[in-house]
Amino acid sequence: MLSMFRKLIALLPPRDRVRLALLMTLLVVMAMMEMAGIASIMPFMAVVTNPEVVHSNAWLEAAYQRLGFASEVVFLMFLGGLVLGLLIINNLGKATNTWLTLRFQNRLVYELSRRLLARYMARPYAFFLGRNTSVMGNTIINEANRVVASVLSPAMELVSSSLVCLAIMTLLVIVDPVVALAIAGVLGGSYATIYILARRKLGIIGKQQVEANAQKYKNASEALSGIKDLKVLGRELTPLGRYVFYAERHARNNVASGVITQLPRFALEITAFGGILLMVIYFLGQGQQAVQMVPLLALYAFAGYRLMPALQQLFGSITQLRFGAASLEHVHTELLGDPDPSQADPEIALRASAEAEPMPFNTSLEFRGVGFQYDGAPEPALRDLSFTIEANTSVGFVGPTGCGKTTTVDLVLGLLAPSTGSILADGTELGPHNMAHWQKNLGYVPQHIYISDDTVARNIAFGVPDDQIDMDAVRRAAQIANLADFIESDLAEGYHTSIGERGVRLSGGQRQRIGIARAMYRDPAVLVMDEATSALDGITEEYVMDAVRKLSRKKTIILIAHRLTTVKECDVIYQLDHGRILAKGTHEELMRESGWFRAAAGT
Repeated sequence: MLSMFRKLIALLPPRDRVRLALLMTLLVVMAMMEMAGIASIMPFMAVVTNPEVVHSNAWLEAAYQRLGFASEVVFLMFLGGLVLGLLIINNLGKATNTWLTLRFQNRLVYELSRRLLARYMARPYAFFLGRNTSVMGNTIINEANRVVASVLSPAMELVSSSLVCLAIMTLLVIVDPVVALAIAGVLGGSYATIYILARRKLGIIGKQQVEANAQKYKNASEALSGIKDLKVLGRELTPLGRYVFYAERHARNNVASGVITQLPRFALEITAFGGILLMVIYFLGQGQQAVQMVPLLALYAFAGYRLMPALQQLFGSITQLRFGAASLEHVHTELLGDPDPSQADPEIALRASAEAEPMPFNTSLEFRGVGFQYDGAPEPALRDLSFTIEANTSVGFVGPTGCGKTTTVDLVLGLLAPSTGSILADGTELGPHNMAHWQKNLGYVPQHIYISDDTVARNIAFGVPDDQIDMDAVRRAAQIANLADFIESDLAEGYHTSIGERGVRLSGGQRQRIGIARAMYRDPAVLVMDEATSALDGITEEYVMDAVRKLSRKKTIILIAHRLTTVKECDVIYQLDHGRILAKGTHEELMRESGWFRAAAGT
């Protein structure tokens, strides 16, 4: 349990730790007020049953004389008002505490989810190669919320309930130690026994919940993302079945946790009311009269009325903590588990990257003995790759599938870092210290374009805040991508037309041209196209390549191509195979010298 609290505190920013400490202080004050409110019932009931107590009790007599009451009835009314006032103040305090607690907890959900997303966004591209984005989405949305709902909230309730129980039991011990110890033994022992029996089960289903939540998100996301293929193949039931399996497990575990949490309440309510009868018998056995018993019974009844919910909340909090431990462990690992100091404040890193200025690029980009191997791969993807790309020239990379073309491009883009060797721009080695500056020179068109459920303009100026979108740059980029006529003539709202999730209202070629326009939006010095025309028909490809050719000698153009006609006019073409350069030259030179090139060209 202490380990959980340490991890929870570690997740809190310093200012939230201060807020938590203030809330804990308020809980102590509320517990003291709870005890005072319960204690006040006893003298009130004593006076109600026997007004002479006002004069026989030294404390009551002192209050009666000092405050100048004219009669016992008026004094009784004063005591009743005092009891009611304490009750009102106590409940107003509880309401205020509830408001402050809910505000604190909901703010923490926001903070954790924001920090998780920032943490993921600041991760290097290689991190995402082995991770499922829907699982990360579940962590951001669900697991962050569960840390608060199943760990922080129960922890605060545990402290609150413990303080209330301690205050009430202290009062009962002062009144009658034997009865107080009996109550503590019966109630506390019952809750402790049930928890000891259930704690292992709670730990198991807590871990299952983390997996079930992640798998629910993963299978739902994959089912909806692949709906077109699934409908054509008639296989909708398969992802539905996978989702149902984890959803049912999630539901069953919620039921089990809820039952375990509530289990003691039903039995102990019977015990509590039975205990009142036993106390009557006990007091009679002590020789007490009914007049003497009424104030005590009122005290114990009121104490029980407050104690039972506090004990139930205490037990529920402990079971919830046990149930939520796995979520806390998961979020703690995701936020604080990486010892890399560059991840200490990802938002600062992201802001620095966004504000970076382009580094100079006037002469060349050079690969010197570059090698790269993916984690877990048996063989390197690139081996001792060396070449130079002169500024304002066009370069093509060709080769069979798996030869290392896309890996080479990812290294150019700074998405991957070389395992061996180095990459230099204008003689300056690229690395973490200047990669954001190098990337400001780049425009990238991947084979598969990501289209957001948004307008054409926002998709072209992807990631740019609305108030900073340059519509002139949007139109210029669309013109280069041979998309402007379609947008302005065929779309009802032009650049402000929403194009649906993943661009469902566009053809494959139109989506590809959105990607080209996106790459050209900031007028980059280097344009990288990774199979960027693969989804275009021959005529449209010719239009796009004509636009690209107009950029020749003005920009550095790097093309990855399956169709060799795409790289026909490149200044130099590199033929890769198994991560090495097998041949290089112009289109005509490779047609003469490379059998693979001639075969791929269909001659």
